[in-house]
Amino acid sequence: MKLLSRLLALAIGIGLYTATAASADVIDTPPWQPVGKYTHPDIRESSGIVASRQFEGVYWTLNDSGNPASLYATKLNGELIQEIAVKGSGNFDWEALGIDDKDQLWIGEIGNNSRLRFDLKVVVVEEPNPFTETEAEVVASYPYRYPNENVDAEGLFIVEGIPYIVSKERERAVLYRFPSLQADTKQTLESVGEFAGAKFVTGAGVSEDGTRLAVCTYDALWVYHDTASDLTQMIQGTPWSLSHRFYGEAVCFDGNDLVLTNEARDIYHLPQFWYEKQWALPPKNTQSAIDLLPKTVGAVVQAESYRTAGIDIGGSHVAFTSETGGEMGTFIVPIEAPYRDVYEICAVLTRGQTYAHVQLFVNDTAVGTPYDCYSPESIAGTLVSFGTAPLNAGENHIMLSTVGKAPEATGYKIGIDSYQVLHASPYVKRYMILGPFPKANTDTIDELLRSEGQLDLEKTYTGIDGKAVRWQEATTRADGFLDLRSNLDPTPMTVGYTLVYVYAPKATNAVMLIGSDDEIAVWLNSTEIHRKSINAGATADADAVPCQLKAGWNTVLCQKVDNGWSWGLYLRFTDADQVLRYATHPVE
Repeated sequence: MKLLSRLLALAIGIGLYTATAASADVIDTPPWQPVGKYTHPDIRESSGIVASRQFEGVYWTLNDSGNPASLYATKLNGELIQEIAVKGSGNFDWEALGIDDKDQLWIGEIGNNSRLRFDLKVVVVEEPNPFTETEAEVVASYPYRYPNENVDAEGLFIVEGIPYIVSKERERAVLYRFPSLQADTKQTLESVGEFAGAKFVTGAGVSEDGTRLAVCTYDALWVYHDTASDLTQMIQGTPWSLSHRFYGEAVCFDGNDLVLTNEARDIYHLPQFWYEKQWALPPKNTQSAIDLLPKTVGAVVQAESYRTAGIDIGGSHVAFTSETGGEMGTFIVPIEAPYRDVYEICAVLTRGQTYAHVQLFVNDTAVGTPYDCYSPESIAGTLVSFGTAPLNAGENHIMLSTVGKAPEATGYKIGIDSYQVLHASPYVKRYMILGPFPKANTDTIDELLRSEGQLDLEKTYTGIDGKAVRWQEATTRADGFLDLRSNLDPTPMTVGYTLVYVYAPKATNAVMLIGSDDEIAVWLNSTEIHRKSINAGATADADAVPCQLKAGWNTVLCQKVDNGWSWGLYLRFTDADQVLRYATHPVE
């Protein structure tokens, strides 16, 4: 059961919706929510996107490796206009798409995860008419190599007819260009320079006038800008930057606005003013849908579009104002918690000149300190953490109240988009770890470690390639993720183990919250309580496993299989009373 899937990523709604519908040419979705989703089943993993310059409202995308050699023309909402079969090129690892001022589409066969590919190339097709054509022929192919080390890349854009490629590296991003265009002749790219700030780039796009260059990654976005259109100078300048939760794989300009897509088939639209102001984006799992009927005391409540509130984005928030112009106005909504735990309570609020101080209460108890929503400029989507509080299993009540205002504020208004309620029990931060071992030996190692009872942390084991391995201590990142790759230096398809002891002052029913990258099995006091085969990145609290901790020290042993790339886990137990202790050695 995922905690945040339905119960605790809650929007605030009201019984009567009064906001005016947006006109057809206005995007009626806030920037942190998808404006569309690809509906055609063959668009499985959007890996590149461009906005057509000759067909209004048409956006081209493509899939990455293992998919048909096709381009897809869609609307901004993801609805398919036409699938175009590309003749003359296969799709081994298409990772990017570009467009030039001659209305040609450039397909980047540039994916190189292994860093061992030497058949990299960019191919060109004339942009087809998506309303009358179903095929496009490759008119030119440009193979290339890198000047020094062979790197992976997922970013491509075209300036003055020349392809530019952005490397995908964990610690940097390098911009390369073709020195000239020579069809069917392998060329060595030129290095233009290294980006200031950007790294691990998954997509790139350039504005039609060449003065703006956007690069994105899974959780961040940078927009470089220079009126001189000098790319060498531009990428060394200070970009507009902001974090996001889009898991972005591709980005393009639509005018000066941005459109981003991801492999989950979502489409996002980010207005120019938003990224220029570098306003933070709240989590995408908040929403402005009308889900709950709140109870209000001493306040006038209405649904209000952001545009009515003076902010030129789609979507709406719930706005309420104290009826008496100074006394407390109260706004209550019920929320459901699947089990008792400590939670962080957040709200996505609107700020502006007429907005008041806000205090949050949970089950009639104040949480944190009041938040001042006054701002000289109207701003939407501000994620505010009020602090942590215990919630009971079942129904709880969250209450927001006006408790005064800043001297500059002209009113007592509150605007709320949604709540977010997250687990706040502490993560395990220190582990003992062991490995790596060959995956073929997992059953033997599992049985050995489970049968030892009180584990001998000084014992030596035989690991991969016959190397001696011993238990060693490891510390997580600040966010609670234990990075086994940096500690055990594995090769793919190897296995490591983590060990932590949990002290409970009395027998306690709890829930183990765990997120793993990649496969995992967990034993609590030598009994298996969880096993999952997964080949994906770790998400905190992805799995919730009810369990019972005995009084005293409990042994938690995890087997972790590495399938390549990243490797690790998040782990914690629900602890509403904050009495659990974690240790690498079970000492009293």
